Amino acid sequence: MKSRILNKLAVALGAVALVSVIACDYDYNEVGSDIIQDDIHHNGIEKYVANAVAFDKSTGSVQTNNMPINALGVYDNPVFGKTISRFVTQLSLASENPTLTNPVIDTVYLYVPYFSNLESTDTDGESTYTLDSVFGAENGRFKLNIFENGYYLRGSDPGSEDGVQKYYSDDRSLIDAYKGSVLLNNSTNADENNLFFFSKSEIDRKVTLEDGSEKLVERFAPGMYLQLDKQFFTEKIFNAPDGSLVNNNVFKDYFRGLYFDVEQVGDVSAMGMMDFTDGKIVILYTDTKLDINGEPVVDDEGNIETTSNTITLNLTGNTVNLFDNTYNDTFASAIGSSDEVEGDERLYVKGGEGSLAFINILDQVDLDFLKPDPVTGERVLINEANLTFYIDKAAMANAIEPNRLYLYDVNNRRPLYDYYVDQTTNASNSKYSRYIYGGILEYDDDGEGLRYKVRITDHINNIVNKDSTNVVLGLAVTESINQISNAALRTSFTTGTTEVKSAPLSSAISPMGTVIYGSKSGANVPEDKRLKLEIYYTKPN
Repeated sequence: MKSRILNKLAVALGAVALVSVIACDYDYNEVGSDIIQDDIHHNGIEKYVANAVAFDKSTGSVQTNNMPINALGVYDNPVFGKTISRFVTQLSLASENPTLTNPVIDTVYLYVPYFSNLESTDTDGESTYTLDSVFGAENGRFKLNIFENGYYLRGSDPGSEDGVQKYYSDDRSLIDAYKGSVLLNNSTNADENNLFFFSKSEIDRKVTLEDGSEKLVERFAPGMYLQLDKQFFTEKIFNAPDGSLVNNNVFKDYFRGLYFDVEQVGDVSAMGMMDFTDGKIVILYTDTKLDINGEPVVDDEGNIETTSNTITLNLTGNTVNLFDNTYNDTFASAIGSSDEVEGDERLYVKGGEGSLAFINILDQVDLDFLKPDPVTGERVLINEANLTFYIDKAAMANAIEPNRLYLYDVNNRRPLYDYYVDQTTNASNSKYSRYIYGGILEYDDDGEGLRYKVRITDHINNIVNKDSTNVVLGLAVTESINQISNAALRTSFTTGTTEVKSAPLSSAISPMGTVIYGSKSGANVPEDKRLKLEIYYTKPN
């Protein structure tokens, strides 16, 4: 995702991160710790390779309501299978309780901008863009049908543990039962009512003048732009029962929103990540012109004058993203047969309604000798510790790797301390911030995805020297390293003695996935690619 997606998430969650830092009872890492390049042995620094047991598990259905970014479309991944993403949202009146006398609709359109990058603008004012966060075939199409949503999306659930209403990725049947019957797509170009694709072209809204010529009245950056059914909105808005538009609480119960329904066309796929809260429905209409006393204005010839007006409905309120998954057999088999004792040969890590990897560092077996001497109290200095995850290129075939993986504390559902200590930023693209902590996709000399490396120096130092808990580590796909909140799982599960009730929200958002080599030794896992924990440390003089 482009940087402004992540900047939005960072602002929303910055306070959460700050509270988490304060809540951590750790101290900063020892003075003198430094980043060590691979395989360097100097100045008394020694390298130790510790074992770790890693395996993957299916998340099952995940909580997908009120996410900051939502997927729409069809994504057919050659490794993991196909996902069809649908979206439901409430609507809000930009101005409550509008004054309506004799309104007549001219045009109704929906616009939701894509995440795009402006490349250039020519002398005629026309701009060239590239799209961000769009997956699948170039100009890949799918059938997009927009209906009225009849199911009321609640925001609270008094019967739940936290009082928050949760909707899940597999709640489609719940929504479908209340789906409207009128297709709201209503373009004069019939093809636009059947086939949809993510175009990188600017959108020009034009009107036809009396002489038949067209006039440009608005220009939009690339986005979803659809003409909607005027008759439906005449009945729903202008002929609404009294009091239905008085405020948004009443309005959201009266008009319960839109349902973006998706169907695949043939075997072509395309999916986009979108911030629907930037979207809007604009109703352009004429109405009787009123004077300051609320009386119709009459011109010199005795005709009642009219005026042009606008009603805007924002795509804000409660939302839910719905996923239909058809998993590939290899992926389904892998996440259904994980080995928590020996570890897995391959780790399948997929976003959405997908899978997570779990990593156990064997404390007594591999870390005890690094702990302070019980007699002298002498202790080693952990200079650097890394977990390196190599991509199985053969398994990934031609699939696109996610840009980043996120390592976190499963027990406490938060990042590791190294995450908080790392305050590095990337001004041009914030998804590469906290780059010392890592997890960023690295490439080989041929430009192919090679590995992900995560620095956990402070985490290991706290276990070795400060008697911190050796927690289970989780590994998830993320496109937003600044997003650290969690999404509930419909069905929790247990790994060891840890109950897993949630997945990182940043993983639930993403449709991407990768296959990396696991920790299990054997002929099927190259030794130089096997997951290991590399620790560089210094003994006291």
